[in-house]
Amino acid sequence: MNKETKEEYLETLYKLSSKEGKEKIKTSEIAEDLSISSPSVTEILPKLEQEGYIIYQPYHGVELTDKGRKEGRKIVRTHRVLEVFLDEFFDISDDKMHEKACELEHIFDMEMIDEICERMGAPSVCPHGNEIPSCPNEDCPVIE
Repeated sequence: MNKETKEEYLETLYKLSSKEGKEKIKTSEIAEDLSISSPSVTEILPKLEQEGYIIYQPYHGVELTDKGRKEGRKIVRTHRVLEVFLDEFFDISDDKMHEKACELEHIFDMEMIDEICERMGAPSVCPHGNEIPSCPNEDCPVIE
């Protein structure tokens, strides 16, 4: 499993678990969000479990571990900060903005995202109105 695939799954799992405040997420929900088949999801989940990101029980759903929740949160934060950046500096449609943020989120590290966030005035929501998770770093320049 490559880095991008792992991050897409963790981002999706974080968003789904945060949206409805539920702990267990069905594989069908993951498949729908990622626009792929349930068998494709079922193939990846054991790999995420092996790396310590999730607890997976076939037919009972998926639960993020603390490690998975932390990583998913970072990815969601990165994506939403990049959407704010793209919205502010580029004249592109919402669909294109989301697509570009999706591409870029796998390239930027947290240090760069923290810098962008600070320069953008620490936005609390993305252009779609979704909350941007706060900076996970204790020494975050935005929190000071």
